[in-house]
Amino acid sequence: MTAPRQIVTMVDSLLAGGAERVAVELACGLDRERFTPHLLVTRADGPLRELAERADVPITFLKRDGGRLALGPWRTAHKLLAADADLLHAHKFGSNAWGALLARTAGVPLIAHEHNFSEEPSRSRSVISRRWIGGVAERVLCVSDSVAQVERANGVPESILEVVPNGVRTDGAWPRAKAREALRLNDRSFTIGIVGRLRPEKAHEVLLEAVAKLARVGRDVRVCVVGDGPRRAELGLLAAKLGIDQRVTWAGERRDAATLAGAFDAAVLCSHWEGMPLAALEAMAAGVPLVATSVGGLPDLLGGGAGMLVPPNDPTALATALAKMMDSPEATARIAACGQRRIVQQYSFEGMVQRIEGIYDLVLAERDARRGRAVTTDAAREAA
Repeated sequence: MTAPRQIVTMVDSLLAGGAERVAVELACGLDRERFTPHLLVTRADGPLRELAERADVPITFLKRDGGRLALGPWRTAHKLLAADADLLHAHKFGSNAWGALLARTAGVPLIAHEHNFSEEPSRSRSVISRRWIGGVAERVLCVSDSVAQVERANGVPESILEVVPNGVRTDGAWPRAKAREALRLNDRSFTIGIVGRLRPEKAHEVLLEAVAKLARVGRDVRVCVVGDGPRRAELGLLAAKLGIDQRVTWAGERRDAATLAGAFDAAVLCSHWEGMPLAALEAMAAGVPLVATSVGGLPDLLGGGAGMLVPPNDPTALATALAKMMDSPEATARIAACGQRRIVQQYSFEGMVQRIEGIYDLVLAERDARRGRAVTTDAAREAA
């Protein structure tokens, strides 16, 4: 029986961001009869460590400092890959770039995984994607067609691009009452949930301004913010300035965020850009209607009545969409049901894992074939 192949998953941190969760949950979910996972974390520890430890996935921390190339951490990484890895699967641009270096030096095949792009990547990022990452990666996985389009524009060869949408567990959400109790939410107000790191691209201020507009016309609305990040203090001050600080629940970063999606009457993603956000998939899987900005992979995800789309950076449009949901419960229920069906049929976690395992098999078979040809060639030279 063939021994399981060693898969090293490389990620910047174990913080509970969407891309990090995909990376760690994928490593934990691999078929152990075929693959043995190992996490290579270049920078920070975080709450996802507990998930990996529960699944008995070993972790190596490099403790890389900023963008500098420190010899100690990279000797550790090189030694791990050269000794134990059959394949390196790197997630997000930074790890993809450093993964390309390690793949070259350690002689292991690389799969680069792109989770998100702004609509206008910098010139340097485009060059690195095309020449450095695209020059060594066996495959570049993209979470949506929109991310793949950016990679094509960067000049990454079509032959190595694969669109693999994120997937979520379709039965992962707690019942509404349990989720609301965990977040200390009451049942009187229409509660809008937003889940994600408090970073500029998530544009939480747009939702706060939309809620302020609804409050000014007498709507009984609350917003629950699940997540933490560098904008926490700034957004708290904005909520107070808008006069809605008593309407906002700051739930912080939650290890159980995926289970809480069913707590809300509606979910919102008001980002400036996105790839294929887990928060959207999890809300829809829980049967919660979603309003999202028309960016990245969200138009495809929500098309055909599976959600409501609004322009980015438009609090008035967002407030209008939420008011329609409040005023039309039957239509809103149809949106929620359509979205839930779409996730079950097209965006399951099991389907994502199986797709990626198939890509691992193909890449490893191609590598084995190359090695076999090299051995045959060497033997022929020696015979001659």
